[in-house]
Amino acid sequence: MTICVSSDRLVPVEDHLIPLHNILRRLAISLFFTMAIWTYFVDDLISSWTLSHSPSGALSVYGPYDWLEIRWSAIIILAVVTVLPIFCYDMRRYIRPGLLAEERKWLDFFLLGNIFTIPLILWYVWFSMIPTYVDGVSVFDSIENVSPRYDAKEIFSLASGISWIVIVGFVATFSTSLARLLGFLDISSTFSSKIYLICGGLLILTLPDVFEGIRVIIAISSMAIADAISRTIPSAPIGAKRFDISSKQALDGTIQRLAILDCSCEGASPPIPSREGCGGVAFLNCTALCLERNEQDALIEMALRYNLTQFVLTGCDGSPVPKKVHDSLYDLNIHINGLSWMDESKAVNEKWRSQSLSLFLSQYNESSDN
Repeated sequence: MTICVSSDRLVPVEDHLIPLHNILRRLAISLFFTMAIWTYFVDDLISSWTLSHSPSGALSVYGPYDWLEIRWSAIIILAVVTVLPIFCYDMRRYIRPGLLAEERKWLDFFLLGNIFTIPLILWYVWFSMIPTYVDGVSVFDSIENVSPRYDAKEIFSLASGISWIVIVGFVATFSTSLARLLGFLDISSTFSSKIYLICGGLLILTLPDVFEGIRVIIAISSMAIADAISRTIPSAPIGAKRFDISSKQALDGTIQRLAILDCSCEGASPPIPSREGCGGVAFLNCTALCLERNEQDALIEMALRYNLTQFVLTGCDGSPVPKKVHDSLYDLNIHINGLSWMDESKAVNEKWRSQSLSLFLSQYNESSDN
């Protein structure tokens, strides 16, 4: 019998990978053609930009190859900003069906916000901040009978470097957020560190020379902001998306895979005091399993993913759990029982709850099959 939660759709694995491959291929093709198109307009665009903010011609290009660097930097930035809405739309359409309602709202807000925020930030940098910077320098460095001349390549490098920081920051934020949504960070605390090291290292290696001396500070600050934004993702209904579970051998010789559910029952049930010495057992958190459909769906989905054999509720004996959940878990040969702490007056004592949990887990030993 196939068990489905309310949000599930039966789709073969290849039907997940093929759309992702198509998205990446379409993104690469779009980026290539967008760069090709911008090559025909970038010269006039750069000339108009320099003349509009320096009509007297105070900006000059001194190096023979500086113009090529300016030109291609502008093409890459323009192409990335142009393709950004396509990327956000495709990734939203691909990721959204596998998320819960609150996670979908967060993803929509994040992607839609970046579609508008990133172009606005870049517009401010290029058409407000940099011209203001040039005008301010002209005022402070003015010398009588000396016409100021400024290296266009250095000023352009400053603007393009800030633009590159914004783009890489978006990539780091989106990658870490996606990893949190998919649950990779629940079982590997180093996964986000790898993302930040790659993106931060990319900034350190590729930022223009004008940022010499502050590249490391910029990289660390950008990754810190990316991490702070990614942590605003709504928490999983049962506390996490991935768990480290190992098989246990019960006293009767059977092999068990356990999950202990710390259901607060809307504040009526006392919490688990400590989880030390409970390796290989999944600890779940929820507010009211009997009432929240998202928590029920997450529970069944977890049972399918990890081949669980037993759910243990701390507050009750499992009988209040809805019949639909009971039936689904029964078809998976999963038993539900509990510690019934809400029926025990001694459960108000934290030490007693710790002993109760330790006594229950003492029935199981590590299986040699691990």
